[in-house]
Amino acid sequence: MRLAADPRNGRFLAIVLLLIAVLLGYLLLVHWWFVAPDLAIASQVQDLRDQQQRFAGIVAQRPLIEKRMAQVRAFEQGNQAFLSDADANSAFSDLTQRLKQAISARVKDENKCAIVSNSNFKGGEEELYERVTIQVRMRCSLEPLAQILYELENSNPYLFVDQLLIYRQQIGYVPPGAKVRPQTALDIRFNLSGYLRKAGKKGA
Repeated sequence: MRLAADPRNGRFLAIVLLLIAVLLGYLLLVHWWFVAPDLAIASQVQDLRDQQQRFAGIVAQRPLIEKRMAQVRAFEQGNQAFLSDADANSAFSDLTQRLKQAISARVKDENKCAIVSNSNFKGGEEELYERVTIQVRMRCSLEPLAQILYELENSNPYLFVDQLLIYRQQIGYVPPGAKVRPQTALDIRFNLSGYLRKAGKKGA
C-alpha cells in the first residue's frame, strides 16, 4: 500500500528550490556584473580619500618642515666640527698647519719634537662626508707627543688620529763599554684626518 505524499512537503521543497534558483540567478546575472564592480570602485574611492587625507596632512605640515630644514641648514653652516676649507687641496695644507701649531704650542725646543715628513693621503673607504687625511712621520719624545695628540683630537674642527705606530730609535753611535747613555727618540707615524662639509661619494 503506497502512502500519499504530503502536499506541505511538496510546497516546502518548491520554495527551497525557488530560493536556490533566485540566489544562483542573482550571483550569475546581477552580483558579478553589477554589484561586484560597484563594490570594487567604492573600495578604490575610499583608498583615494585616505591618501588624499594623508597628503593633505603632509601639505599642512609644510611650513613646519621648511622651518625645521632651515634650522638644520643654519646649524650645519655654524657647525665647527667640519674643516672650513672648500676643497681637499686647501684642507691638506690646513691639516699640516694645525699640526705645526699644536707642536709649537706644546714644544719649545724643535730638536725634541719635529715633523720629519708629511704627505697627502687619498683613498680609503667611501664615507658620508669627504674625508681628508695626511700621513705624518715625526721624531718626538713620549710626553710632548701625548699632549700634541690630545690637543689635536680635542679641538675644533674635529680631527682624528689613527694608524698610530711608535718605534724607539737610538740617536748617534755609542762605543761598546762607554759609560755614556745612548740618546733615544721615538719615531712616530700616524694619519691625521678631518672632514669637509661637502658630501662624499657615499652620500652622493
